[in-house]
Amino acid sequence: MSRRANRIRARIAATVSPIAPIGDLFVCQTRDVSQVGCFLDTAPTLEPGTRVAIAVFDPVRGSPVELLGEVTRALTGPRPGLGIRLLEPGDDWAMLVAQLARDAGPHDKPARRLRVLVVGDERRQRGALALYVTSGWDVQFATDLEGTVEALRGVGLDAVIAEHDATDDRWPPVMDEARRIQPDARRIVRGSRNGPVPEAPLVHRFVDRDAGLDALLDALTADRL
Repeated sequence: MSRRANRIRARIAATVSPIAPIGDLFVCQTRDVSQVGCFLDTAPTLEPGTRVAIAVFDPVRGSPVELLGEVTRALTGPRPGLGIRLLEPGDDWAMLVAQLARDAGPHDKPARRLRVLVVGDERRQRGALALYVTSGWDVQFATDLEGTVEALRGVGLDAVIAEHDATDDRWPPVMDEARRIQPDARRIVRGSRNGPVPEAPLVHRFVDRDAGLDALLDALTADRL
């Protein structure tokens, strides 16, 4: 985003889908916004010049604002993130930014957000998207083992969550790689109890798919087994 634009500090849930080149969807929050762009508080996994489709949740209307943008900056270090220049953002975005400007006030230093990798096929990702959007976490998605390994070799993670049922044979290799590459990350399987529940040491916790965000948060923050 342009550094000359009037930026407003705002933390709003957003989903990001790289479209040119195509990449995996992820969930994050904005750090600040302006009429011409936004800065995403997320580990920089996209190269400058990448085109993205963004859905930013408007808390006033209770619905997302759909946007197209281009990555202009990718910051590393203790506060990584992506600067996005918006392409023809439209009236809905202008109204949201104007409302945020009116509501702007003093902000405390933001707390560190959990970084989570969610592994599951596209159908399971879509079914769980609402939960992760409302979590406030920095969420990346992977659909297969190859994508999981690539993500594990990137930024440090607080947790790896496999969106698979208990008897699904896809989660054990995911947890094997998570245990090998990032042993300090919490390993969680979230799905249906259609068989023996995954147990330690490969998995720290199994969470029933219908248990909700509180149960998942408890699994992420509870003392390790």
